[in-house]
Amino acid sequence: MNLLETLGELGGTLIGLSLTIAVLSFIIKDNPLYRLAVHVLVGVSAGFTVIVVVEKVLLPIIDSFGQASSFIDRLTWIIPIVFGLFLFLKLLPQTASIGNIGMGVIIGIGASVGLVGAVAGTLIPQIVVRYDNAILGLVVALLAALTLVYFFFTGKESSTGVAKMPVWFPYIQTGGKAVITMTLAALFVGALNTSLVLLIGRVGFYLTSIGELVGALVQ
Repeated sequence: MNLLETLGELGGTLIGLSLTIAVLSFIIKDNPLYRLAVHVLVGVSAGFTVIVVVEKVLLPIIDSFGQASSFIDRLTWIIPIVFGLFLFLKLLPQTASIGNIGMGVIIGIGASVGLVGAVAGTLIPQIVVRYDNAILGLVVALLAALTLVYFFFTGKESSTGVAKMPVWFPYIQTGGKAVITMTLAALFVGALNTSLVLLIGRVGFYLTSIGELVGALVQ
């Protein structure tokens, strides 16, 4: 490795270290260094996303549309292209209502796929497939039901016109709230543990890299 390559790697490592320290400075309080690091992250992420979308989505669609030999083949590409163009219409207030068509299609399909995936890919396998122990499967189904009931807010209209829930319903909601609280606590602990592992890994990486690069410069 020549001197120029060594200096280039050292510069990249120092830039990464500086951005890491800038992000961690938010622990003390909000400051310009943290905001700069966040702006850099958002800008780089947005630029990378645009490049990926153009290279992996738009250009392949244009190539496939141009290579389509029949009208039916081209029609299968025209429909998603039209809905995609509808989304751009939301940028203008005058045409935003037309853009809602494309947004509605995306939200509807996404919600349908998410619901089917949650029920068929998560809930049912947890109850039927994964657990040979019937009691454990029943407990999982019960906890899942408690969680879903917590988000039920529709009551029966009473004679006074006020929605009234059954007497036992608040206790069920309390159980669902407890399940959600334990789940969020477990997720928070997992996220905190992962963050600490990543922090230790980054500190070790920077110490090792800077030590190796300084050693290469000295030699």
